[in-house]
Amino acid sequence: MEIFLIRHGEMEFEKDADTNLELVNAYATGTKEGPLSARGVGQARCVAGVLDARRPQALYSSAFIRARQTAEETERVLGIPVRVIKDFGEVNVGRLDPQHIPRQAVTLKAIQNLHRVLPSLIGDELSKSLLEYLFILFYFRSWHGGRTVAGETLQGALSRIKAVFNEVTGWHSPAEKIAIFTHGYFIHLLANHILDRWGAPARVISNPYIRNGSITCLVRTAGGRWKVKAYADAGHMP
Repeated sequence: MEIFLIRHGEMEFEKDADTNLELVNAYATGTKEGPLSARGVGQARCVAGVLDARRPQALYSSAFIRARQTAEETERVLGIPVRVIKDFGEVNVGRLDPQHIPRQAVTLKAIQNLHRVLPSLIGDELSKSLLEYLFILFYFRSWHGGRTVAGETLQGALSRIKAVFNEVTGWHSPAEKIAIFTHGYFIHLLANHILDRWGAPARVISNPYIRNGSITCLVRTAGGRWKVKAYADAGHMP
């Protein structure tokens, strides 16, 4: 069995979403979401081209708009309906609380300052990618270290991810290929669970950032064990 885990295309954020703490927390907890940006649609079409060659027999998606829209590009190419599964959704990493955690306040201030100066130094696109990388890393480490409020616990998130993955793959025969359109933290934790036999998530691959539209490929051996064939492959992207 072969599983393709696709991180959704780039999402369209509201203006100032990376400097307004209220918006930052809303996006991080999933209470606010957006559609794909124009760039994200292009990334979704690149993914559809790859999957057209690999021919999965089933398509699944998170319920988040950005994942569903990414999946729909492949649905159009392959003519296979996408089934939405809520538990394929992104990890709820909780809210940042800089008023009570000085370290968060300092880091947020630094990111806000970078947001003001980087575009003029390295251009809008590169600045956007760099800031996204820094923010994903910062948010994940805050959550992983127990420094966010009212999110999923690490073990709770991992239990959900393992349960939905085992359930859905159990619906299919061993020879089938499946594409799952999901999210970066979800893919990161699942890949670590498979790679680390000792059960210490986020220890094997420490960096949670993967590119929009990247594809992680998992294969199940004859012995029933899952292996990571390719992690966050973005060679098909411009």
